[in-house]
Amino acid sequence: MIKLKSDNVLTCEIGVREGLGSKVIMDGMRANRLQNYKHIGIDPYGNLEYQHYDYSPSYTADYTNEMRLQLEKDLSDYKEFKLFHMTDKEFIRRYPEYGPFILVHFDGPHMTKDVLNEAIFFAERSIINTRFVFDDYQKFNMKLIADSLKYYGFEELDKGENKICLEKKTP
Repeated sequence: MIKLKSDNVLTCEIGVREGLGSKVIMDGMRANRLQNYKHIGIDPYGNLEYQHYDYSPSYTADYTNEMRLQLEKDLSDYKEFKLFHMTDKEFIRRYPEYGPFILVHFDGPHMTKDVLNEAIFFAERSIINTRFVFDDYQKFNMKLIADSLKYYGFEELDKGENKICLEKKTP
């Protein structure tokens, strides 16, 4: 089990796009006066062509490098923010030592296999009370992912029309 260190607390958003989700997370951490934490944003930008959903063909979305540059300007006052300009798969491969994470917002790839790989990676780097928020959860097999996360002690906390939140209750 990962022990919480005040100088090593992380939040993360996969699929940053224009940065609103990351801003909401960081504002919440600031409002709760959480000190010495970092927020990681993971997004490749660059108008990549890929398969976005389990049963759709691949296509190019409008995640431009201009959007990334605007994001960096918009969040320049957030010193706790670090953008990893890469895919989720590349982040997982290159940064296995990162953690513990206390909040992860999953809004990147929406293919079940990709979300499952992300969820397991972050679950292995979580602590009690870590929360996972999945956006657009109806577009992938959330039941499979939630069932898999039970192994790591996660349970459903809240569910809305577009988002579902799981929380780690046991080690």
